[in-house]
Amino acid sequence: MDTSIFRYVLEVEKYRNITQAAKRLFISQPALTKQLNKLEKELGFSPFDRTHSPISVTPQGEIFLDFARRYVQLESEMMDSLRQFNQIPAEPVLIATTHRGGAYAAVQAAPFMMTHPEIHLSYLNRNSQQCEEELESESVDLAIYTEPVHSENIEYMPVQEDSLVFVIPQESPILEDLDISDNSLEHPVEIDISRFRNPSLRYILATPGQGLYDAEKSFFRKYHITPIHPQRIDYVDTRYLVACSGCGIALLPHTTIRNSSTGQNPVYGTIKGDTLYRYVIVARKKGRNLSPSAEIVWRYMISASAKNR
Repeated sequence: MDTSIFRYVLEVEKYRNITQAAKRLFISQPALTKQLNKLEKELGFSPFDRTHSPISVTPQGEIFLDFARRYVQLESEMMDSLRQFNQIPAEPVLIATTHRGGAYAAVQAAPFMMTHPEIHLSYLNRNSQQCEEELESESVDLAIYTEPVHSENIEYMPVQEDSLVFVIPQESPILEDLDISDNSLEHPVEIDISRFRNPSLRYILATPGQGLYDAEKSFFRKYHITPIHPQRIDYVDTRYLVACSGCGIALLPHTTIRNSSTGQNPVYGTIKGDTLYRYVIVARKKGRNLSPSAEIVWRYMISASAKNR
């Protein structure tokens, strides 16, 4: 039995609603329903009566939930005991991070080190494809990057929503007759999707293997857009600078823009009627027994995300 199911059922018990529980767990409602169906098949009974709303706990479910609470508590106590006796190996926890994943990791580094000074972290700069490859080969313990996850051998948890926006030169034809007087990163101009199909537009795009490459591909596929002669640039900060210089349009995270200073004044745009975002995730290889240190980092990243929601 996958032990993550214990946390799943406790969230369902708490909210008495599968949709709400799924949101708190950062998984889809169909995925949580599938896990509950699998559990019922393994147990031979249903822990919940899902025929009415709100969901109620069955008598057999009360027994199972009591066990689930004790399991989660015992796991927490085990980790505390390992920390108290300082029996955690001194070897660093190896964490592969992309540019965006590294930004999230940096924010969490100081509070983690204050709480767990005995654990040493080593961050390795990688792209999204390399993160998955090194997780599968067990060259690293964990990885922090952006969805989507391509490998079926990786389990992950979303830890932060990553808002995206188009960076557009002021002279771009996509902005013709639009009011951009009050434009800012927090108030991007809303642009009709038809304008993005203008064949004269030049797109500044990520290279394969980068996280934004998948976000761009998803956007073009969703809206049936075929970029004409795109310019591909590997590094996200360089794409931002090139877009700001007037060479084309780039889809970028808010974080990249806030952390950059160019002296230029581009326009920030989004799709009318749509919200552009992806998730930063923390990931590990399915079925791998992590070291106690790496397990603590994994739990910390997930719990830090829950506290910030």
